[in-house]
Amino acid sequence: MDSSDMDANYGGGLLDMVKGGAGKFFSNFKDNLKDTLKDTSTKVMHQVATYTKGELDIAYITSRIIVMSYPAEALQIGNQNHVEDIRSFLDSRHADHYTVFNLSQRNYRGAKFSNRVSECNWPSRQAPSLHNLFAVCKNMHNWLKQNPKNVCVITCSDGRAPSGVLVCAMFCFCHLFSNPVPAMQLLSAKRPGSGLWPSHRRYIGYVCSMVSEKPSLPHSKPLVVKAVTMSPVPCFNKQRIGCRPFCEVLIGETKIFSTAQDYERMREHRVQDGKVVFPLGVNVQGDVVISVYHMRNTIGGRLQAKVSNTQIFQIQFHTGFIAPGTTVLKFTK
Repeated sequence: MDSSDMDANYGGGLLDMVKGGAGKFFSNFKDNLKDTLKDTSTKVMHQVATYTKGELDIAYITSRIIVMSYPAEALQIGNQNHVEDIRSFLDSRHADHYTVFNLSQRNYRGAKFSNRVSECNWPSRQAPSLHNLFAVCKNMHNWLKQNPKNVCVITCSDGRAPSGVLVCAMFCFCHLFSNPVPAMQLLSAKRPGSGLWPSHRRYIGYVCSMVSEKPSLPHSKPLVVKAVTMSPVPCFNKQRIGCRPFCEVLIGETKIFSTAQDYERMREHRVQDGKVVFPLGVNVQGDVVISVYHMRNTIGGRLQAKVSNTQIFQIQFHTGFIAPGTTVLKFTK
């Protein structure tokens, strides 16, 4: 992986956003959120616990940051939250003082929540873009500082990983924590089973770096991914002796390169090979997602061959945090 010498405009909006961040308000807001972590309102917390165990899936991470699973408008298997019940819950406890941040790609009518809904449209199977993550943190911060009674309600499909990323990033954004670990520990204590991926944790770390006392801001230099090496060779084929892998590269949610070919032309790699090398030579910039899949050939109902893909791994990073001159990036399980 090489750094390019080309100039680029990417990241300008993100850098402008950082420069216009929380500023002097950080210290006051930090003290305020520290107070909320004590959960002094036992009456409210008792009522919340009752709802969580009963009808609704709602968790107060602090008394001003709430996480819940997606509020459906119709009864759905495995979904505890009906939109009318959620609205009743929020109106009874935080009337005119809540805003919903919907991270899922399923939008719902803002009128259900007095038109205080921010549709973020985060991808379901990867971390959000750094620009979007930082922007949502800033919007939450702006809402909370308007009134001490204001609360943020965060929702995604199951109220787990995407919501957890935003909660932890918000803690770092507000200088409650200087690194992701204590933020994730607090999240785990308040809402167990969030299931954050390494890429999620990496992006939380990016936010921490951007708002630290000596901020590390992303550069705008594009990179060249020359090759991806996977070691050892995993066992994904039917004989459990290797795999038939291919590699895809995405910028955000847009696929820009793939090594996939027709099944008959795909090489099978075996455990004794030790590693798989995918030559790429791809220019990338911004939020990069690299996924490796195993290609399977199955027999259909009419004895027709069907190809299906099983993901072996996925990594995500932002090029702005790769030091110029870096030649190798190593990701471990």
